[in-house]
Amino acid sequence: MELTIVREVIAQWNASHAWEQKRILLPLDGEGSGACAMGDMLIAFFCGATESSSEQAAAFEAQVEKQVSNGHPALVYFSEARTDLAALQESPGKAMNEFYKRYPTAAVDCYGDEKELRAKFARQLEATVANHVHFKTETPDLSDILPPISVEPPPPVPKALSMCAQTILVEACDDFEAYIGRIKAGGMLRIQANGKQLVEQNDPATIAKWDSAFEELLTGGFIRDAGCNGQLYQISPKGFDFLKSIGKSPIGYIAEMGGM
Repeated sequence: MELTIVREVIAQWNASHAWEQKRILLPLDGEGSGACAMGDMLIAFFCGATESSSEQAAAFEAQVEKQVSNGHPALVYFSEARTDLAALQESPGKAMNEFYKRYPTAAVDCYGDEKELRAKFARQLEATVANHVHFKTETPDLSDILPPISVEPPPPVPKALSMCAQTILVEACDDFEAYIGRIKAGGMLRIQANGKQLVEQNDPATIAKWDSAFEELLTGGFIRDAGCNGQLYQISPKGFDFLKSIGKSPIGYIAEMGGM
């Protein structure tokens, strides 16, 4: 009965605290055994009546002594309901006091029934995990164990083309050979694509706007020099990719050959 209550209370603690505290309590079955491997916490009961009760009591006491001497918590309970403490030759209350004197760092208590045991163990389990020095160890710094993680910066987002630059590409896209003509002399600028003259005015502001758009395409790799002393250009493969990204379908053999 006692071990069943212990497992149930530990399961309730895990459900309430395991995620928050990043630890889980796993009960080890030591039923019927006077000794077991030392763990984070020892829970012992003195309550059974057997022919070997004296030997079992001595074995449990040795286990408790080993537990507390190593700085690990121990919770010890004496049953007042079905007690056979012949090995101790004392009443439960006196035996409990003597036990506490021998092991002052252990949590020693008694219980009369299952309900009382459940309530006391739940309180003492939570207090022990929260306050005992054994559970105060800090989480190791994983930076000392794991190699540093290399985080590469995201690729730069390409700058959007200006509207004038897009207009030049779109008009040239409708030309069979994707040609763009450009003549600049003094204060005059001519940019022609698909038979259209795109620079409609010769005022300085308009010329500067279209001249900047053309340089934007050229330096960005959207068009390439096709000869004629720098007066003829064609859409490049990068320019065709951009046109497709805005839903424009190129025509002509230049587009079909990938802007060769």
